[in-house]
Amino acid sequence: MAENREFFVTAIVVSHDGATWLAETVAAISAQHRLPNQIIAVDNGSTDLSVRLLKNAGIPVIEQDRQKGFGAAVAAAVNATPKISSDTSNVTSNQGTVQNKSKPEEWLWILHDDSAPRREALENLLTAVADRPQVAIAGPKILGWHDRKHVLEAGVSIAENGTRWTGMEVREHDQGQHDDVKEVLAVSTAGMLIKRDVFEQLGGFDPSLELFRDDVDLGWRAHVAGYSVIRVGSAAVYHAEAATNERRSIDVKDALLHRPLLLDRRNAAFVMLANSSWWLLPWIFLQLITAAIGRSIVYLLAKLPGYAGDEIAAVGLLLFKPQDLINSRRQRRSQKLLSPRIIKPFIPKRGILIRATIVRSINAITKPFRIPEYLQERIKPRDYADIGVMDESFDEIEFVPRARFARLRALSNRPLLFGLLITFVINLFYARNRIGNLSGGALPVAPESARELFGKFLEPWHIVGLGTSS
Repeated sequence: MAENREFFVTAIVVSHDGATWLAETVAAISAQHRLPNQIIAVDNGSTDLSVRLLKNAGIPVIEQDRQKGFGAAVAAAVNATPKISSDTSNVTSNQGTVQNKSKPEEWLWILHDDSAPRREALENLLTAVADRPQVAIAGPKILGWHDRKHVLEAGVSIAENGTRWTGMEVREHDQGQHDDVKEVLAVSTAGMLIKRDVFEQLGGFDPSLELFRDDVDLGWRAHVAGYSVIRVGSAAVYHAEAATNERRSIDVKDALLHRPLLLDRRNAAFVMLANSSWWLLPWIFLQLITAAIGRSIVYLLAKLPGYAGDEIAAVGLLLFKPQDLINSRRQRRSQKLLSPRIIKPFIPKRGILIRATIVRSINAITKPFRIPEYLQERIKPRDYADIGVMDESFDEIEFVPRARFARLRALSNRPLLFGLLITFVINLFYARNRIGNLSGGALPVAPESARELFGKFLEPWHIVGLGTSS
């Protein structure tokens, strides 16, 4: 860490019915190699034990209404912690807390109640920003809460159609491939480290983005204001993503019907329309509409009409309430130092999006036929190093049948798919006489024109049969 830069870090924990994860989050903060100088928590109307857990840990808690958003909670914490003065500031380092004669830099470390940082997370974040004075925001690598080898994010961006883009492969495992320091468009608010002066200069999180996509919006505005945003892969946070995965209710004011997908899609469209150049707005709006219709059709085919309605309603909400969008664009003009096109290198190209969509589709189709992980462990051949060369239990033949019939066992563990295949085979057998060229007097005569064909379609009764193969 650079010797000429000292840091005063305020950790801000935002909770909302997060008692399930909060105890581990608080313990992870307390176990940091480089402790934050102060911790403050904001609770948005939790009905569980969140407030009690925080107070029992000795953390001061600001209690707010249940309908308050994430950005409002962070703003409340910042307003409740006055800026430090050079006369009284203490700076925490690896050697302990020392009196500092000069005013250190103030940074805010923002954490969710369902995000537990690794012990070296804050230390590595500060080390990365120490030698990069142009950096105003730094974020960690985000790993899964349950599968802690699963990489969720290592920086985040947004596509032209509003899709949240992480660049991760399906179920990508952490093997150190994202442990470098890299400039990105934005980082997750779970573990975000941001300079306090910049946070206040940008006006904090946009009040119109109470939940979801507020991280991308803040990163975009920071770039346009002339600052850099980096991800620090050596710092990691385990995140449960409880709101995204619908493991708790969405109670913010703008969450129509408390549906997370609807709020996420609405906020994605808002970010694109609020931050893009004015001459690109028609093209972006057309892409948003087209993408919403396409995704809604897919949801309808998957028999998920609720999600299909969310896609269409998300764009409609912006049209019915345009004043928030107008106000946000006006505010961004006052903060703009560079062109919004400065973020173009971080926007994924259309070809990359198409390839990712194809890969996800193939993965969804083949998922029922893949061997589950617990079966993969069973059929994995045992190695000499595991059991010893002279161990008689090492019998290669013993493991061959397991591997040979593993896919059948995987299929039998999915009764719905297994029943579908059996039904298909039975129907195919009993309909075997209908296979071939159809002929017979019951077959209809082909219409001579399109008009006649359409008329036949509208007729209430059709005297036709199935025909025969003779």
